[in-house]
Amino acid sequence: MVAADLDGRTIRNNTVGPRQWLGENARELASYVADLRPVDHAFLDVLPNLHVVTDDYVHTPVETTFNWDQVAAQLGDWEGDWFIVAFRSVRKATANNSLLFEADARAQEEAIHSGGLLKYWFGDLNQHRECLAMCIWINRDYAQKATHKPLHIEAARLAGQMYDTYTLERYRLVKKADESKFEITALPFSTPHPSF
Repeated sequence: MVAADLDGRTIRNNTVGPRQWLGENARELASYVADLRPVDHAFLDVLPNLHVVTDDYVHTPVETTFNWDQVAAQLGDWEGDWFIVAFRSVRKATANNSLLFEADARAQEEAIHSGGLLKYWFGDLNQHRECLAMCIWINRDYAQKATHKPLHIEAARLAGQMYDTYTLERYRLVKKADESKFEITALPFSTPHPSF
């Protein structure tokens, strides 16, 4: 889904899961659904309400970019943990935007197909060609599995050609049963990558 956010800018803000399954066969869907815990189903119900709370999301830490605590409060007494990958980039002035958009869309569809992806959020470029994209996964294993898929590899290869710089950030997202907020903890290997 592409929706207007903040001042009418176009933001890709997809909540995925079994209802949006794009897999090729029922066995893959059954495997994905079997890995969903009851808390994941509850999280999928409230994730459409996740949105940015600042128009400077490209410079704001992930922990304060979104309305995390409002979403956590909607989870009530549910307890769970998830894995976040954020991609911050500075696009080259010469980048082929339509090629990037198509590669990203295909990689997103492939990630949905491979399972484990709960949320995909992608913001607009700012005036300095900076951008933030974010995925929320059931766990790190599913995210790592997606990085080995051919369309993700194809999109990743474009990074050297299309970005001046990019940074991958990884986080653990935790909701405790007796709290109405998330704990977001940065994980190792959040490193900047120059273009190749």
